[in-house]
Amino acid sequence: MPEIILARTSGFCMGVKRAMQMALETAKKSPGHVYTCGPLIHNPQAIEYLKENGVETVQDWRDIADGTIIIRAHGMPSGSIEQIAAQGLGIVDATCPHVVTSQRQIKKFSDQGFFIFVIGDSKHPEIMSLQSFAAQCMVISTPQEAQNAPRHDKIMIIAQTTFNEDEFNRIAEILKTLATEAIVCNSICQATSERQHEIKSLAAGADAVVIVGGKLSANTRRLAEIATEICPKTFHVETESELSAADFKDCRKIAVSAGASTPDFITSRVIDYLKKLP
Repeated sequence: MPEIILARTSGFCMGVKRAMQMALETAKKSPGHVYTCGPLIHNPQAIEYLKENGVETVQDWRDIADGTIIIRAHGMPSGSIEQIAAQGLGIVDATCPHVVTSQRQIKKFSDQGFFIFVIGDSKHPEIMSLQSFAAQCMVISTPQEAQNAPRHDKIMIIAQTTFNEDEFNRIAEILKTLATEAIVCNSICQATSERQHEIKSLAAGADAVVIVGGKLSANTRRLAEIATEICPKTFHVETESELSAADFKDCRKIAVSAGASTPDFITSRVIDYLKKLP
């Protein structure tokens, strides 16, 4: 049996744990229907668990006539909560506190006339929320995009909370050359930063790496990308059913980490599978 090393930082982060608890408690106490607008977190198994416990996922709260809307951990665009309340629906705000801090920072500097550069995936719901708090904003995903960005006198640079920290620093350095005054807010949450640093260390000493978590989870994908750069034999899986014993032939040490939205029971199943390898 190979040696299995589980990352100390794997599993639910504070924001995800908080959102899950709020959703489950709301469903338990609420006499009416409970919904999230879009998946509460990016993990199919966790969303299925929520559904089994009375929390449904809808794509548009405008289609809901009554009940309670839980604001997803990624946050929602500016003004959405007020619109939901105006429709007569109940609201439970489960936005990650780190995302709320970023929203406030963006609005603060935007009100002071700064052009806002948000570093992240333009299609991610957190980015869609963050950019709505800026009067003038541009989303940057790569150093190449940063090199082609327009110049401004005053800029504020901020990151998606789950972005690759090294990539953010590279992009920020490029953008800083495009302005007279540049303020950098490293909003990558501590849990994300710690996971990224730990997986670098574990991948360097492993024959294979397994990253457990939703394929749509940004922070989980980042972990897989970072690990792959160091250990080419890296596998990003949602469940143990995606693993094959043949992939781990001659592997003596396997490192395992999980995204911030991955339930512990799924990671445990992956580890149980790996422990049975010859």
